[in-house]
Amino acid sequence: MKYSLVADIMFVAPGEHGPIWPDEEGLCKAMDLAKSNGLHGIELFDFEGRDLDLLAAEAKKRDMEIVSFCQKNGKFWGDPAHLDDFVQGFKDSVEAAKKLGTPNLIVSDDFYPVDLPREEVHAAMVEGLKRLAPLAEEAGLTVLAEPLSGKFFRCAKEPFDILREVNSPNIKMLYDIFHFQFFAGNITNTIRDNIDLIGHVHGAGAPERCELTGGELDYSYILDQLSKTGYDKYFGLEFFTFVDREEKVRKSAELIKTTIQ
Repeated sequence: MKYSLVADIMFVAPGEHGPIWPDEEGLCKAMDLAKSNGLHGIELFDFEGRDLDLLAAEAKKRDMEIVSFCQKNGKFWGDPAHLDDFVQGFKDSVEAAKKLGTPNLIVSDDFYPVDLPREEVHAAMVEGLKRLAPLAEEAGLTVLAEPLSGKFFRCAKEPFDILREVNSPNIKMLYDIFHFQFFAGNITNTIRDNIDLIGHVHGAGAPERCELTGGELDYSYILDQLSKTGYDKYFGLEFFTFVDREEKVRKSAELIKTTIQ
């Protein structure tokens, strides 16, 4: 298993008119923080408006991987009115992924149409991912579908059923433990039952989105069980750290090191 730090959420700052996302300097600081704690890469929310050549060079200098970012229009997963935008967004993101050396693009149900019957949204989710599958295969990329808490899904079974309907090695689940804990729970059994479809994992304490050592989830147990499945992809730290960032990352990294021998 390899480990990453979701740089945008880790280095976001509250602003008067909304969140202030880190600039290139902040992302380089995120790389340094990840590196100093034995992590292997960072992740981004967005690639647009950023100096991709600079970020690629800085990652290479530090021997860090830029593991994933959200594809353009990826939040329209499940919206039949925006299927073409959803697909075009993937196409528009491929060049950025190549520049950054990023193997994974993320889509989510953040903007799913709440006024449509559930079966129509489900069908649109399947169709959208089926349309991305050959494009992802051609580009050598993996699409990570991420269900979010408070959005479309109400159980753990349906998102994995969707991936089984799509049936593509280039379409996988981003199993975000924080989100799944809210709408499904039963974390480790879900991991064991669906490990073949899990392409990436995110972790944060719950109910607050805090470091791994806080909250109601036992990450020593979760990481141990995840490791025993033979999972060899990335586990990303994705929690807010408005204060004591270095200490919280250090404690989370120490938990990982003591759990995974």
